[in-house]
Amino acid sequence: MRAIVLAGGYAKRLWPLTLDRPKPLLPLGNGYILDFVISGIMSVDDISEIIISTNKRFELNFIEWLKERGHSNIIVVPEPSMREEEKLGPINAVWAIVKGQPDDYLIVAGDNLFSLDLKEMVSFYHKVKAPIIALFEINDRELAKQYACVEIDENSCVINFEEKPREPKSLLVSTGIYVLPWRSLSRIHEYLSKGNPPDPIGKFIEWLTRTEAVYGFKFKGYWYDIGSHESYRAAKEAFKDISFKDR
Repeated sequence: MRAIVLAGGYAKRLWPLTLDRPKPLLPLGNGYILDFVISGIMSVDDISEIIISTNKRFELNFIEWLKERGHSNIIVVPEPSMREEEKLGPINAVWAIVKGQPDDYLIVAGDNLFSLDLKEMVSFYHKVKAPIIALFEINDRELAKQYACVEIDENSCVINFEEKPREPKSLLVSTGIYVLPWRSLSRIHEYLSKGNPPDPIGKFIEWLTRTEAVYGFKFKGYWYDIGSHESYRAAKEAFKDISFKDR
């Protein structure tokens, strides 16, 4: 199994903080947001390689971070875009990576901070042998409209997945963390060939739920989706005394 960290965005809502650095490399605790994401991924024994999917503009930022950290099993793979308007979209970016490396993949949004135990999620994946999405229950219906809202049955199988609904049927939201088998990932080509949108990746997951069994993996504790100055400030306060090395 390999892992992909999605870090190809330009984070305009966080300007000027992200004018010259990618969102995952914003300071947090004693490191960066990315350090906490990578720490969680590295807790999973199954992972043979971690791929940071970024863009050409921020490629060197991640390469410098990698030199500082000295990780031997992480590579940086850029798409050719230099600005928002040129982006391939995360689904295209993922397909460009995986099509030449058939494998199962853990995919994590690079601006996520979470209490989810990825080892437990991967263990559940091995049990059901089907696509898994990590789910977190929020308590704000208006906020839920910004995410993919998900309903699951008693066996944790997804029975409804709706990206940014006008009227959320559930406050259980997808957190941008997935474990996908190669047989499902290989269908990205089919998805794109039908003219479906390359962004967000939740659109591909929504399409998958209509064509094969997809399971939800709920977790409690905390989940920060760093998408605004407010959410970044809240995360910095919560993590101010936390070391990514201890996670």
